Amino acid sequence: MKILPTSLTILCGLIPSPGQEEIPTEWDVEIPCPITDGTPSEPAPKREPIDFKVQTSHTKQMEVTNAPEMPDLPPIKGTINVTVQMVEDPDLPDPPPPLPVLPPDDPAVVARLEELARNYRGTDLVFLSATVHDHSRTFLRIYPNGRLEGEISAWSNIDFSHFGGFSTFRVKFGDGTFQDVGLLMGIGNTDTDWIREKLLQHGDAPEEPEIPKLPDLATDGPSFLVTAGQTDGYAMNTLAQIHDLYRKEGERMKAAFIARENARAERKAYLLANPPTPDDVTIRFWKRK
Repeated sequence: MKILPTSLTILCGLIPSPGQEEIPTEWDVEIPCPITDGTPSEPAPKREPIDFKVQTSHTKQMEVTNAPEMPDLPPIKGTINVTVQMVEDPDLPDPPPPLPVLPPDDPAVVARLEELARNYRGTDLVFLSATVHDHSRTFLRIYPNGRLEGEISAWSNIDFSHFGGFSTFRVKFGDGTFQDVGLLMGIGNTDTDWIREKLLQHGDAPEEPEIPKLPDLATDGPSFLVTAGQTDGYAMNTLAQIHDLYRKEGERMKAAFIARENARAERKAYLLANPPTPDDVTIRFWKRK
């Protein structure tokens, strides 16, 4: 890792400039699972309808307001029919029994446990707060295992909106061991021009965020500027690892983000053109034999 100290901050570049040799790191990072890109999941298979024999039925109408599918859409309002029925016992089959537990001396279980004991360092949780400015700079605060002790703050030249669609990344070390890191991230986006315009409309003087000058992402790669905290602890390693992760997986992360945003825009347009209505509700009771 290249570290250039100044009087108050530390600037780290995780990708060498064009023409320079690649800087070796202590680990290799990757996203071991697919990244969500907005593609809908496969629908669950439809069950065969049950032929209920209704004994009594009572229906009433009710005005309901349901939460929208997306936070910036209007609520789903309407009148629904609520039906309560007493039916004969449909004699539904009992749920299948749980799968049998593998015996602890099963060779496959023993081999897998031995492999994990040799190579797996466990899973750590990282609490990360990210405020993205104009999709070009992000202010980060990292809390190791949710504690204030060891917290680190930094500016990054990465749009951390791309750190979505997955929850865990993997760190592989030079000795062959690996560790999974669960990323618990709170993220917010700010639009400097929009905020400035709104403040001026209300006669307030806009306060521009003091964003330090950082290397260009396109030419110099992921970089960050530490502004507070220890620069030799767990949080610093995490900060370096997530930037190293973006160096390796950034194009895939960005493509998945764009695909999610496009899918969301398409879904929003569909919902605006076809406003949903609340569904009727039917509740059935029966006595089991």
